[in-house]
Amino acid sequence: MSNVGIFAEFIGRKVNKVRWKPNDLMASTMFVTGSWDNEEDNVLELWGLTSENENSAKDFPPKLLDCVQQDGNITQIRFLDNKFVAVSTDNGTVKVYRIIGENEDANIHFNEVIAWENLHTFGKGQRCSCKDLAVCNYSLATIGDDYKLNVISLNTKQIHQVLEGISSSPLTCICFLTETEVLCCNSLSQMKLWDLRVAKSSITANINNFTQTQVPITCVAQHPSQKHFIFTGSEEGDVGVWDMRTNSLLTTMSSGDASSLTEIAFHPLEPDHLFTCSFGGRLLQWSSKKSYMCRIDPGDMEYSNFWVNTDKVKTRLSINDVIQPIYMPINSLDIQKQQLICGADNEAVYFQRNLKL
Repeated sequence: MSNVGIFAEFIGRKVNKVRWKPNDLMASTMFVTGSWDNEEDNVLELWGLTSENENSAKDFPPKLLDCVQQDGNITQIRFLDNKFVAVSTDNGTVKVYRIIGENEDANIHFNEVIAWENLHTFGKGQRCSCKDLAVCNYSLATIGDDYKLNVISLNTKQIHQVLEGISSSPLTCICFLTETEVLCCNSLSQMKLWDLRVAKSSITANINNFTQTQVPITCVAQHPSQKHFIFTGSEEGDVGVWDMRTNSLLTTMSSGDASSLTEIAFHPLEPDHLFTCSFGGRLLQWSSKKSYMCRIDPGDMEYSNFWVNTDKVKTRLSINDVIQPIYMPINSLDIQKQQLICGADNEAVYFQRNLKL
């Protein structure tokens, strides 16, 4: 495919997570990266797109606006809104920062608001990794190698609930299904849905057998408009489509690339377009063919969700590389408006200004 409009910038650190700073009205001009595998020199960095003059559009290469040292590899970054961002590390710590200032302000910087040290630990001072974190409004949920689920209220800055021993195998990823339900996935291809409304949270669903071979679930995403549909990525490169109303696997999709999926994300405004990145260095766009979409009744909301039509999804599915394969792990991606960014182990970030939908 053509690489017109795709830019790359070497930043000198392996990128484990990358996120656009939210902007409701226009395309964002700032993004955040988190590094890993750099011994004791891992950082959270804030970048701003630049322009040659005040009349031209902001574009690559980006300018480094601020940098904050982290004690450990960054495992996840999630924005709470357009000012506050939560960061987790593999030493079991979660921190929330506020971004003060705007792009190209001379004094723009991160300001640490609160930190939860040793949120995940094996005890006796032995730290363990916070594997993933999820946010919903001003609630934050984390999972770790200690098989623990923490739920934090960011309004009170207090740990609201702690659930221990929630899995029989290592936890891999987490997401909020609703404000009161948290979905946790593990390396035995199991998903467990926890209800936070009861005093001692109980499993409301225990969904097994993502595949018959128990392939680990590596990443998870929720459909932007129909929240009961969950999409999971596997260690073998497959995407699973789940209906949480019936706790059933509707279909699985494969690109033919058997490398582990590292992240999965929908286009926020066009949910018929799904994006994945993989350990094998591929960034893929999964979408419905135009000829199929033209025949859909626009009044039928359920049927118009391309992904749930199991009879058509495999034959009408189009899968394309967004960038040329780089043959090193692409660890993270994010989409905002019509622009996409991803980060990889080759110490570079890739930017596409106008996604082709």
